[in-house]
Amino acid sequence: MAIRTQKEKTTLRLELDNGIVDGRQRIISKNFTKVKTSAQDEDLYATAAAIGGLQSKEVLGVKRLEEISLVEE
Repeated sequence: MAIRTQKEKTTLRLELDNGIVDGRQRIISKNFTKVKTSAQDEDLYATAAAIGGLQSKEVLGVKRLEEISLVEE
């Protein structure tokens, strides 16, 4: 039984600094959906950097989230 993967959806997530509360770092996540599943990591990072420059809060991290289906052949 052969299994193949099929990319369903890609999301770009920016994690923004929301300050320190009770000694713990607070993070706000902003998700951007409808990203092409074929998008290269370098392109996503460049896009995140451009969007991050427009934010009032500091960008702490950039993540690529992928939803992948496993399909039996």
